[in-house]
Amino acid sequence: MKQPAGLIYGDVGTTRFNFIVEDPTLQKFDYISTYHKEGTILAQVTEIKRVSDLPYESIKALYGNGDSSPKRIESSLTARAEVIGYRDERGLLQTPRTPFEIGQPVYKAEESLVRKVLGLYADEKAGAYIGLLKGHDIPVYLSIDTLVQKHVCILAKTGAGKSYACGVLIEELLKKKIPVVIIDTHGEYPSLAHPNKNKKELKLMERFRIKPRGYASQIVEYSPFPRRKGELLRLNGVNLEAREILDLLSAKLTGPQIGVLYQAIKELKEFKETYTLRDIIERVSLSKSNAKWNVMTALDALDSTGILSDQGISPQDIVKKGRCSIINLKGVPPDVQEIVVARLTKELFDARKAGLIPPFMYVVEEAHNYCPERGFGNAISSQILRTVASEGRKFGMGLCVVSQRPAKVDKNVISQCNTHLILKVTNPNDVRAIVQSVEGLTTDTADEIQRLQVGVALVSGGSLAKPVMVEIRVRETDHGGRSAKIISGEESPIDFRAIKMKREEVPQIPAPATTGLTQQVKKEKPKKAEIVHRVANRLGWVSTDDPDETISILSKEAKKMGEDPFKYLHTLAKLGEKFCKEENPNCIKCPMRDRCRYRLTRVREIR
Repeated sequence: MKQPAGLIYGDVGTTRFNFIVEDPTLQKFDYISTYHKEGTILAQVTEIKRVSDLPYESIKALYGNGDSSPKRIESSLTARAEVIGYRDERGLLQTPRTPFEIGQPVYKAEESLVRKVLGLYADEKAGAYIGLLKGHDIPVYLSIDTLVQKHVCILAKTGAGKSYACGVLIEELLKKKIPVVIIDTHGEYPSLAHPNKNKKELKLMERFRIKPRGYASQIVEYSPFPRRKGELLRLNGVNLEAREILDLLSAKLTGPQIGVLYQAIKELKEFKETYTLRDIIERVSLSKSNAKWNVMTALDALDSTGILSDQGISPQDIVKKGRCSIINLKGVPPDVQEIVVARLTKELFDARKAGLIPPFMYVVEEAHNYCPERGFGNAISSQILRTVASEGRKFGMGLCVVSQRPAKVDKNVISQCNTHLILKVTNPNDVRAIVQSVEGLTTDTADEIQRLQVGVALVSGGSLAKPVMVEIRVRETDHGGRSAKIISGEESPIDFRAIKMKREEVPQIPAPATTGLTQQVKKEKPKKAEIVHRVANRLGWVSTDDPDETISILSKEAKKMGEDPFKYLHTLAKLGEKFCKEENPNCIKCPMRDRCRYRLTRVREIR
């Protein structure tokens, strides 16, 4: 006959009870069962205490003489359990409506009961296997339909395993041929192409019943940098509407400036079937309004990113069945990252609403950078991500939000996520933000978030009846987010001799020509040309490194605008001499400060 794990005693309610522990192997978070007139009830141990009636004087008498040898002291174990409930004949989770009986035995729960009540059905065909129930060998599957239709968030402190858990989830989606698009801020996810070769993790694979595997055939990498591995990322910049451009500008335009932009696009539509951002800039330059200058500055800054093109990649190329498209933004400036996320998200969302691409999962790493909570900064990508969070489920665009700072992520976005994977979080503000945004978390559960082991997640939502502790399974693929080894010696030393350029590969600089004993000296650039070059680059009007080319570009632009090029350049030179100095520029008093890309970047870095 099965031995009881304990007996119920003390004050007993319908949602929790205390019991005397009879089984010394019982541990915190174990699942237990007990009989109730409404059915067999599943509960979870939330606390275990050891109690002794021995007074302090007796304890002091035993140990006060300096003898630290162990002595047997009579004590008893007591535990507290939270009631989860039972499944009725309709399969609905119910909790008892009357208290439990005093003296009622409790038992360690059978695996079948745990599965049934918690909803842990081993659905390999339609489920994503993320790991094992903590303390048990019960696999935990999350419904893929629920993940894509109702969004996911993965939250954890740095180093607690959030990117690792996200990689596990992506592996499961790729197995089921679900399209995935990843905003990869730090370049961690191209490693999904390679099998896991970590020796420690290979030993654990048998327990989790998985094998090493790579998904190279399903992965395509995109990058805004032309020389980086993968395909060049360029987004559609043809026939942009004024509202689309305004959504991509970091600097907000005034009413008259917006009017100039709308008028320029209206005139272009009257004469051109297709037009580009350069066409808009040229049209704005011909405006008679003085408001055009700031508009041109903002548009030039947007054009200088190189993200928008008349030959941008279509959403149909990025989202395909079974494909994982990685948008590698490693090393890309933060303002350009925001433009990429804002424009790409808009294009994919519109394409999904029109039925041009299949349902897919959109993973946003470091989400606090792209949809920050109000008061923690602004991002031009915030509004479209809020829209996807609230409306994406209707159209089959699933959102997976990954962040190490839950308090800095927009609460409207987190609250729209139905499934939560929460790993260790210790910052009080982050813990508070999680409790406020995630349904079903109690004060006790929130307290446990700070004590989670690395690799253990509190999983709630989806098809789960209650939040459960899950040991995230080992990854099949290599993990690209591992921290660099500093002194352990595990990293291979760099052989600088192997990467030295061959002599014939080193560019040879010709010696300067000489006449007699007089060596020709290279002429220095005119001082004012250097000043104008600096000003134009900081404003974002040019992106060249050659002052001569800058002067040529600005002169042509001045002629197009019907202005005297010399006076135009002289004005910029005076601006540079007075405010835009090479060191310690006086940005606060500069008349172009609100549209200066250099100043906006400095302000963002300070924040």
